[in-house]
Formats: sequence, structure tokens, C-alpha cells
Amino acid sequence: MKYLFILISFLSFIQFSLAAEKAYTLQSGDASLSVVKDGKRLSLQTGNAHYLSLNAPYVVTLEVNAETLNGYYSSVKEEKGSLACIAKLKSSHGTVFHVKDVFAPDTENHFRMDREVTIEKIGKGDDYFNSYFGLTLQRKTQIEDFEFFVPGIWYRNNLSLRRGSLASDYTDNYFYFREDRLPLPLVSAREKASGLAIDMVHLNADPETFYGENGVNRIVDERMQFGSLGFTETDSHSILFVFPGIEGETTYVGRLPEQKRKGFAYRSHPVKAGVKHTYSLIFGFNQTKDFPELVETVWKQAWNKYTPVVHKVDVKDAYEASIEVLDAYLLNLNGAPGWPFSIYLPNGIARAYNYQMGFIGFQISNAYFLLRKGLEIDNQEYVRKASEVVDFWVNNSQQESGLVSPWADAYVDRKATWRDYEAYMRVAAGGMEGMMGAWNIMKKHGINKPEWLSYCKKYADWLVRNQEKDGSFYLRYDWRTGKPTHDSKYTTTNIIRFLIELYSVTQDKRYLDTALKAGEFSYDFIHHDYLYVGGVIDNPNVKDRESGQMAIYAFLALYDVTSDAKWKEAAIQAARYTETFMFAYHVPMAINDTLTDFPKDVSIVGQTLIATGHSAIDNGLAFSSFQYYRLYLMTRDTHFLEMAKLIQNNTLSIMDLNGDMRYRYRGLLTECFNPQSNRGHSVRQQLPWNQASILEPMHRFMDAFGEWDIDVIEQWPMEKRQEMIERYARTQGLEKE
Repeated sequence: MKYLFILISFLSFIQFSLAAEKAYTLQSGDASLSVVKDGKRLSLQTGNAHYLSLNAPYVVTLEVNAETLNGYYSSVKEEKGSLACIAKLKSSHGTVFHVKDVFAPDTENHFRMDREVTIEKIGKGDDYFNSYFGLTLQRKTQIEDFEFFVPGIWYRNNLSLRRGSLASDYTDNYFYFREDRLPLPLVSAREKASGLAIDMVHLNADPETFYGENGVNRIVDERMQFGSLGFTETDSHSILFVFPGIEGETTYVGRLPEQKRKGFAYRSHPVKAGVKHTYSLIFGFNQTKDFPELVETVWKQAWNKYTPVVHKVDVKDAYEASIEVLDAYLLNLNGAPGWPFSIYLPNGIARAYNYQMGFIGFQISNAYFLLRKGLEIDNQEYVRKASEVVDFWVNNSQQESGLVSPWADAYVDRKATWRDYEAYMRVAAGGMEGMMGAWNIMKKHGINKPEWLSYCKKYADWLVRNQEKDGSFYLRYDWRTGKPTHDSKYTTTNIIRFLIELYSVTQDKRYLDTALKAGEFSYDFIHHDYLYVGGVIDNPNVKDRESGQMAIYAFLALYDVTSDAKWKEAAIQAARYTETFMFAYHVPMAINDTLTDFPKDVSIVGQTLIATGHSAIDNGLAFSSFQYYRLYLMTRDTHFLEMAKLIQNNTLSIMDLNGDMRYRYRGLLTECFNPQSNRGHSVRQQLPWNQASILEPMHRFMDAFGEWDIDVIEQWPMEKRQEMIERYARTQGLEKE
């Protein structure tokens, strides 16, 4: 298979004159798809871009027993605006494959192909096969001539991808990606010089597999119904689909032998009568002014084909179940109160009581959520316990400089100690936003906590003094010395919303000025360069989803305080990027696996990839339902409304609200799981951030609308909703000092 495309090198630049031969032609917008009547050429063209079939002049390519089998159509017929093409390919062992391809125009500049492969005769010695459909550009190119979009994997270029990541090595010739690790089964490449992008989408994908389908060795089984999409980059550029899905020459499937750094994970169908081997593709062109427009356009095109469904969840029930978890697991150990770093599932046993203030620990924010509930229902025990958590951080974690120690270990037999763990922007920002929420809810209930606000001010004062001249902050600092311990600046966005919130409360212009300077840096080096990097700080300095979320929060806050359209533009771009990590089609659990941690009867739509470099997914986009709803109100783009509803509801499906998973508490949920290898199997632990992801957006909805269910809010007049969100934007939902 590795040499499947050897013919490209010799044949792809042969120029054919279609005018000299009779051909059937389909038109879609400015694009044309032609098949010569004798079946010996397939061509896709728009303007100066001319593509021929993979392995041209051949039009059909199979791989049988690791040998390439090429052929032509023996019959081409026009049928009601489509072309029905038949090919019969005979292997060296005598197996006869019947291939039927039906082509038709689809959306503008795009075409649809429906393929069915059946086996008419089986030759002795043929054991397995794959089929390919691809298109090759008819001129020489280099990989650097293109910007690539493969959702959750490849954004524009190979910058900020760790070694061994898919698409990280531009010396590779083959980039095949299993579709079950793609949030939507699509790939696209944009030529930088012309702005013309070609894309391919697998339609109606139902990427089934079975338990035990692991490892790089070839597996032959008809239960595998997933494909692979991708590119070849030899002396020209090809886009293609492989069925069933082969991944390589970089793969996350299993381990290659030590002497081989790269290779292919082969998956094939058996050569047998009645094997199901059918698929539908859409392929075509988009003219785009830049890469962000490509991402929006192609993603929406695929989205509209799949129309992901909202699975309605009782939001109030999810809220109450989450509060129950916070109450149940809060423990005060020798004056160090907090929540366990993780909880084993399904038995609900706390693993260890150590406390991180933000990011995955979310100690202070969870205290705010429990405090708020206590104040609202007059549960003084909630108020007392939550206040103790906040006071623990205020009284023990802050240094004289203003920096904070972000991680403590609690013990049953002695006082808490503080880890050497550096002060990350991401961790501190999460903690400070939680502290602002706690101060604010007490203020709203007539209780003043100046020391809680002073905690925030002291840290913000450190930010003011230590901001770099270019407006940036480093990834992390030694909290003892205040010196940076890493040179990355891409998490500068992480601290902006906190500074804007503090400015809203105090009206101290220093905080606003610091936020604006940080925003300018972020606009120039994150937004402009399309580099959303480093938000997942335990997998640092790679492109990830959470950096996109942090950018949305930062740029929206800046827009709120300035009304400058550039910040709105930046927030929208970050949101478009971020949503492409969310699964918008269903990847079913393995057919014969009865022990998945993710419910087999629940769609994974709404769960999201965490970062490039692996395929783990979680419910982390739950944090952002409020922001996507805000973007809908700002732009009237109903796609953002669809996203907001999906996020608010579908991300909650990983909870045990109906009790089927038999978790100790209904509000528990697993931190992450895998949609590809060992589908639906998870780490079987919950972390404190999981509860925060459910509760944080609910409180923002309540602050803005006094209601947390989008379906209820949507029943109100648009003028009312706009007035309420504008009031929220002016105050960030916060009281004045």
C-alpha cells in the first residue's frame, strides 16, 4: 500500500485535452466534473485548478492483498442529472470486483459520489481489500503551498504540534486520518497563492468497529465501517478517502516496532460474498479570502449535512445533582478544606485531597458555587463550609508579591503544605475568577468581604507591575521569586477576563490598561497568526481547544468594555476554531463491548477533543454555552444558537442523571474518554473541574437573564434578551466595590 501512489509521479502531469474527446460533464456552480464516455478519464475542474482521479489515467483504485489494482469504467450512463459509472476489476488471483459509482451535483461547486463495491467472483488466495477515491492536482506543488484543515488535528500548518502528532512532520508523504477521531469526517486544503480550497466529506458516516480492533498490524473484518480521509503530498497534491480506514504514516493506533518511528495501521475488508462496502462522499471547491474563512465555510457545509441533534437534558436537575456532589465531598482536613483531586468511578471513593486553585482543580470556583447556593436557599451550612474554602486560600496561598501558591496538599495528621508547582496564568486566572464570584455573591446578599477582593487586587497589582513591554505574560512563574520559568506567551489571553471583571468592580484603570495591552498582544500573535496554543497546561504549547475557549472569553470581555469591533471579530474567530473540536456526528461504541464507561445508547455529539496530539475527549466545552449564546445574540448567526443548545444539553449526557451507570452520586461524571481506540473507555475518575464545567455557565446565564435554560430564554422577545445581555456586558454581572 505504501507504494500505491507511485503512478502519480509518472502520470499526474500528463496533460489531456478534454475538448478532443467526448465526455459527460456535470456542472455545479463554477466547477465541472467530467467522465470520458469510454470510461478512461475522470476530471474535476474549476478555473485554473485541474484535478484527475487518483492514479490517473485510471479512474478506480483498489488494494487487494497489499497490491494495487487499477481500472477504468466499462460503462458510463447519464441518469436524471447524474452519471452512473460501472467498473469491473479482476485481481491476479481471479477475484472480480464490481464497482458502481454514481456522481451528481451537490451544493455549489461540489459533487456527490455514491460508491458500492460488490464481489462477483472470489479468486483463491485473495484475502482482503480496500477501495480508494481521490483527486490529484495536475501540476507540481509542495506541502508548504497549502494550508490544511482537519478538525481537531491540523490547523493551517504544523506549528505548535508536538513530535509524533498527526500532521506534525512535513517530510511525510501520506497523511491518512481515521474518521472516528475527527469531530466531523472532513478534510480540506487551501492553496495559499490562489485562495482556492478543495475539500472532501464522508456523508452519512456510521463508523462502526468492534472491541479488540487495536494495534498497527493489519486487521481484516467486515464489522469495520469507518473510513480515513487525508492527503498525499509527493510531487503533487492529492485529496482522498480510504475504506475501511487505514491510518499513517503517522498513527496513534497501537505501537510501532522500536526501529520504526512511523508506519501504517492497516484495516481491510475480507474478500467474501456479501461484504458491505458502500460509502458516499462530497467533494469540491471553496474560494476563500483566508484560512479562518475556510474553517467556517467547510465546517458549516459538513455541519449542515449532519445536522447534529440536541438531546434535551433537565438543566435544573443537572445543577442540583452537581451541588449534591460538592456538598458530599467537601472535607476540612486540619484547617485545609477542599475537594478531592479526583474521585474514582463508579464507586465514588475519593482518591486524594490535594487542592489546585484553578484549571483542573477549580477549588475556589467550586466554593463560590456552593456558597451561592447556600445564600440563595438560606443554607447556612453551605455558606459556612464554602466560606472556609475561600478563607483558606486568602489566608494561606498569597505571597507578599501578590503571586499565589496554586497547589496545596492536605493531610489528616498535619497541616497542609504547598507544592513547588509554578504559578501558571491559567491556574491563577481560574482561581481569581472564582474569588471574584465569591466576593460578588456575598456583596449581593449584603455581606462585605473586603479581604476576598483584596486578594484579587494584590494579584492584579502584580500583573500590572510584571507585564512585558509587548503586553504579554509568560506561561508560568516561580511563585517564590516571581521569575518566569517558561518562555511561551500564548496563555496571555487567560488572564484578560479576570482583569476586566476586576476593573468592572473597582473602576481602577490600571487593570483595564493591562487587559488592553494583553489583548493587543493576543490579537497580534494569537488571533492574527491563528495559534491557539498552550491552554491545556498539562499538555503545553500545542494547539488545543481550551486555548480557543480562553480566547473567546478574553476577546468578549474586551469587546464588552470597549465596543471595539476588532475584539468582536477576534471572539468570533476563536469560537469558530473552538467548535471544530466538538463531535458533531455520532461515533458509536464498539459493537461487542458491554463495558463502556460512556453509555452505548447516548450520542457523543457535544463531547470535544481536548488538544492536538491525541484523541481523548471530554465535556469541557460545557463551560462555553453562555459565550456561544452571546455570540448568537451579537451576530444573529443561528449556527451559534445551535452550538449553544448542543453545548448546554449534550455535554451533560456524560453525567449519571438517570442512574444507569450506578455512580455513587448522579452528578458524577468521568473526566475523559476515547472515541477511537477502546471507544467509550475512560480514566474512570472525576476531577473538580468537571463539576465546575456544569455550574459555571449556569451562573453566568442566571447573572445575565435570571434563567439558565436557553429554550426558556428563547421564548422571550429579542429586544428583551438584547437589553439584558447589554446590561450584563456593562457590569460583567458584578456589583461595584
